[in-house]
Amino acid sequence: MSNVYTSNVTVDNANKDQLIESIRLREQRLAANIDELVGRVHPKALVAQATDSAKGIVVNRDGSPKVDRLALTGGIVLGTAALITFLATRKK
Repeated sequence: MSNVYTSNVTVDNANKDQLIESIRLREQRLAANIDELVGRVHPKALVAQATDSAKGIVVNRDGSPKVDRLALTGGIVLGTAALITFLATRKK
């Protein structure tokens, strides 16, 4: 039996076997779409996407670190720590 796509088959111009094949193919496409969607929203897939996104901020495609971004982040952390230390010692 040949592949029959639902867009080419209507109740008016198809025999029973064509309609059965059309329904089978539609079910296969729907099942494939559902499997793809489930894979996209699976927690492990979401974690992997978030991890890749975070790595992309500080790592180049070749795996080398983005020094300017790491230095900026380090400077912000050190500045925040210095500000907290200054404010904590000032109150005493």
